[in-house]
Amino acid sequence: MMAAVALAFSEQYGFYEIGNNGYVQSAGAHTFTLNFGAGSNGGRLACQLFNSKGANEVAHGNGSCGVSYGGGQFVWARVYNESGVSETVGGEAET
Repeated sequence: MMAAVALAFSEQYGFYEIGNNGYVQSAGAHTFTLNFGAGSNGGRLACQLFNSKGANEVAHGNGSCGVSYGGGQFVWARVYNESGVSETVGGEAET
């Protein structure tokens, strides 16, 4: 008998204009391990994987960002616009 193979899941989210301090978020929480974000004008972004049980991984970048989480819990994925102006922002989270 062969062990079941878990299929990877990937979700793209956002990719629309948001104001400064706004964010785009995944449609649901999953066992995401990676979250990548990008913006249209190279401004400051923050990528986050988090839940209400204490998981909270955040990484910042200019124009793009990426964060990883290895806790195995269901987490939400977000990308925040910290650029000071409106920007088109999107993300992709993967299990």
